[in-house]
Amino acid sequence: MKLVILGVGGMGSISLSKTIASMAINRGLAVKSSEIHGMAKKGGLVEIQMKIDEGLSGVVLQGEADFSFVMNKDYTDYGQAFLKRDGRLIMADRDTVEGIVRDLGDVRFVGSFLLARFIGYQDVFREDDALNVLEKLKEGEKNIEAFKRGLI
Repeated sequence: MKLVILGVGGMGSISLSKTIASMAINRGLAVKSSEIHGMAKKGGLVEIQMKIDEGLSGVVLQGEADFSFVMNKDYTDYGQAFLKRDGRLIMADRDTVEGIVRDLGDVRFVGSFLLARFIGYQDVFREDDALNVLEKLKEGEKNIEAFKRGLI
């Protein structure tokens, strides 16, 4: 499985990638990833490419990804460029993002919402795989709340 996660600094893109990596490792799957986040602290792009249980590197070329997570709508076209023909773009609409920020206090929890959407679109991971990782995070309860909002 090939994934790309796109966001800006402070949105939780790296945390989302680490959560997915932990889920894969817990299932005994190999994970390779590559992170690009040069100007992330100044609002620049954070890009994570991941391969789960395939390949020898974490690099995902455009047109290859099974899933592209877009955490900032400014990168929607860029995220779509990574998708293979039947790949799926995963992103939250503006109302969802605003609701998570209002109710949970931080945009970083949007990653857990997107994780739940991802769980619904594939058959490698189950809901319990995500919950087992999310409950161990520093703000596990808020991550789980955001995750439950994203379940489909």
